[in-house]
Amino acid sequence: MDGVTDADDLYGLPRADFIAARRELARRVRDAGDRAAAAEIEKLPKPTTAAWLVNQLVRAHPDAVEDLLALGTRLRDAHGRAAGPELRELGRERTELVRSLVKLSGTGLSEAITRELEDMFGTAVADEAAGETLRAGRLATAKDLRVEQTWPGLTLAPSPPTAREPARQATKPKPGGAADRRRKALAEAKAAVKDAESDRADADRAVRAAEDGVAAAEQRVRELNAELDAAEHAELDARRQLQAARRDAKAAERTAGMTWRRLQQVEAAD
Repeated sequence: MDGVTDADDLYGLPRADFIAARRELARRVRDAGDRAAAAEIEKLPKPTTAAWLVNQLVRAHPDAVEDLLALGTRLRDAHGRAAGPELRELGRERTELVRSLVKLSGTGLSEAITRELEDMFGTAVADEAAGETLRAGRLATAKDLRVEQTWPGLTLAPSPPTAREPARQATKPKPGGAADRRRKALAEAKAAVKDAESDRADADRAVRAAEDGVAAAEQRVRELNAELDAAEHAELDARRQLQAARRDAKAAERTAGMTWRRLQQVEAAD
C-alpha cells in the first residue's frame, strides 16, 4: 500500500489492512534486493485487537501515553522511598488514568478486550522497559510487554525468621501435612497454567495461520476480479471489432455488387 515503508507504518494501519500491506511491503523490499529484510517483514505478526487499539492510541493521543509513563516513574520512585501516603494517592491516580486510557482506546469494547487493555496499561506503569515498548506503538500482543523486574525495593524471596517467631519459621512441615498439600496443589496449578499458556500459544498460531489464509484467499479473489474485469473489457473490444468488421464486410459487399453491375452494363454496351 502507498505510504507504507517500515514496521511503524504497518502497525499504524487499520488492522484489516495489515496482512495485505505486510505482503506488499515485503515484496517491494525483496524486489529492491534486500531478501533478509523482506523475510523479517514477513514474520511481523498481525496485532491482536487490544494491541492494535493501544498502537492507535499511541499515535492519536501521545500526550496521554506520556502521562502514563510519567506516572510510572513517580510510582517507582515513591515505592523505592516507601512513601506510603504518596503511594496510595498515586495508586488512585493510576486507576483513574488507566480507566481514561481505556475509554480513549474505543467504545463498545468487550469485557475481555477491556481487561487486556487495563493489564497492558498497568504493565507499562509498573515496568520502565514495558512502558518504552508500549510507547513505540508496535505491539502485536500483550506478551510484548514483558516485565523485566519488580518494583524497586520489593523482595520476592521469603524473609528470614525473626527473633519473635523462630520456632514457627524453622519448624519443618510434617510429610503429608497441609503444607505438602498446598505445595502439591501449587505445583499442579503451575503445570495447568503452563499447559494453558501452551494451548493458548498454539491457538494464537492457528489464528494467525487462518488469518493469513483468509488474507491470501482475499488477495486471490482480488486478482481473479481484476482478471475478470480485464476479460470483460477484452470481450467488449472484441465485440466492437466484430461489429466494425461486419460493417466493413457489408460495405465491401455493396461495393462488389455495384462493380459487378457496372461490368455487366459495359459488356452489354459492347
